Amino acid sequence: MANAPHADTKEKEPDKKPAPTTTGTPAPKDTAALAQEMLLLLTADWLNNDRTHQARIASLLADVTATLAPPVNRDVPYVSQNGGQLSCTMGNWDGEPSSYAYAWHNDGVANGATGATYTTKAEDSGHGLACVVTATNALGSTVAPMSNTVIVA
Repeated sequence: MANAPHADTKEKEPDKKPAPTTTGTPAPKDTAALAQEMLLLLTADWLNNDRTHQARIASLLADVTATLAPPVNRDVPYVSQNGGQLSCTMGNWDGEPSSYAYAWHNDGVANGATGATYTTKAEDSGHGLACVVTATNALGSTVAPMSNTVIVA
């Protein structure tokens, strides 16, 4: 049995070094995924009574808190017309808005109308109507740029 390994002898594993890290943040993930990863690493460190993942947890915390801000508009709202009815989209937003407010403008001046739709009136004929959308979340509100202008026939 010269070739058989001894029962108390184990093959030595090669030294495992952590993968090199790059400066900056990893490829963008949604905030929930970042928070979940952070929670898993915190749990692992707590269960093992160590701080193995301390640097990664700090990085994740910075990434998550950086996303905590009022909404950010990515695409300007758009107005379309169907007969005497104008409709305003909310546009596209980051920051998880919880509500949207609409304000209609006649020739660039707020006319007091609110809501995602607007029914034109006789006095609107020949004038340009547009909408402005305000998005709100728990951390504040942001006003998007004014939408395209539709000339009412």
